[in-house]
Amino acid sequence: MTIDWLRKPQITPGEKENPFERFGLSQNPFPNKASIVVGSDNLPYLPDLRAKEEQDFETLMIPRPDRPATRVIAFLMDYATRRGRGIGKTAFLNHQRERIMEDLGNRLTNGSHVLFATYVLPLPGGTRKFWQFARLITEAMSEQRIIAMALWRLRAFSGVIPSQVLEQAVDNPEDTIGDDVWLRKQGVDVDFQLAHVVRTMLEHEGVRAEIAEALALYGHALPDWQRSFLARQTEFRWRQDNARLVFDDLVHLFILAGFSKGLLLVDETEKIVLEQNVRERRAFVDLIRYYFVDGPCENTRRDFYSLFLTIHPYLQELLVPHWEAAGLDRFAALSREFADKYTVYFTPLKQESAEPLVKVYLDTSRLNDDQKGSLIPFNKAAVEEALARSGGVPGRMLILLYHAMEKAVKEGWPSIGAEQIHQVIQARPPEEPDGEADVRPLPPPHPDLKGVGQR
Repeated sequence: MTIDWLRKPQITPGEKENPFERFGLSQNPFPNKASIVVGSDNLPYLPDLRAKEEQDFETLMIPRPDRPATRVIAFLMDYATRRGRGIGKTAFLNHQRERIMEDLGNRLTNGSHVLFATYVLPLPGGTRKFWQFARLITEAMSEQRIIAMALWRLRAFSGVIPSQVLEQAVDNPEDTIGDDVWLRKQGVDVDFQLAHVVRTMLEHEGVRAEIAEALALYGHALPDWQRSFLARQTEFRWRQDNARLVFDDLVHLFILAGFSKGLLLVDETEKIVLEQNVRERRAFVDLIRYYFVDGPCENTRRDFYSLFLTIHPYLQELLVPHWEAAGLDRFAALSREFADKYTVYFTPLKQESAEPLVKVYLDTSRLNDDQKGSLIPFNKAAVEEALARSGGVPGRMLILLYHAMEKAVKEGWPSIGAEQIHQVIQARPPEEPDGEADVRPLPPPHPDLKGVGQR
């Protein structure tokens, strides 16, 4: 059989029929997979739903003139699901990151600090060791252009670039001060003078010579930095370097670039902990203390990074014995009476919050502005039933509503009430054992885990 390897998809002329139009919608407004793709706007976010959690996050993690001291380590605890899925933690973390990065923490700190925040997502099976975690942090800061931003600032502070050129670079640094071609057109000596001055600044601050040279030559441009430096770092080098790049060299860079603090927002910590054996788990926790609390590295001397770990009750039980054995409970209580001093608690969604969330999703696909702000084609009972059947977990509720919309157009329902939600649930195939919803009530958010893991 001959295969036409140049074949293109056939495009049918005319508009595709929209089965959701009779509900006043351009499409099914709910996601068929309620997950966040970092760096995209694929899911709406409603800040008011987590106003208290946002305030708690600021109290723990954001320095202010009246509250300069923040937590070195803190937690985002999912107290809706025992295994931690679908409560909205990823959306929350990315929203906090965006709030910080929109003006480098100027508004949140009342102008008293210059912050950055990095979203860190562990790789399944690839972050068991601490050196892998350090590499992951470096890659996240690179891909999210935190390192590049530090180099743009250093270039501006170098004294090599004339002020009239800097004025043109304020609104778009990546394509101006971060672009060697653009700088050369402005008459700036990029290859010798600028690179030399930046490298000298870095070495004088304490960055190792080879790292300083790589940063000065390539750090301002993500593709060049990844190709010329990161891609050349072997696994052996990462093991031997023992995280020095992240917790010494890059801290020197960020301090020199005028940053006050960097926030590491670590999502899905279970991808680290659940993959580890007991010995790896203990070593990992010991190194958290070493690099974040009291080890002889630049990060602990400058109190620069703050670590925000996303966890859930089952993970808490696994970590507590190692956490306490490492003495970390004195610096960031993971359980018992002081846990709430270090934790932002995510609890199940309440009815008064569920309706606004559903309306936000519906409004993104409304064809008629007059229907915005309403629950049509749902009624209040349908949302209540969907929330109850989902255990108060937003992700599960949104998936259920997605299937309700699909069934509504297939069956020709004029509207969707509690009875229709019940029919959708009955029609859904059984879930795999690993995907079964565990909606049992959880204990109060301050469990006494004394003795866990000691038997």
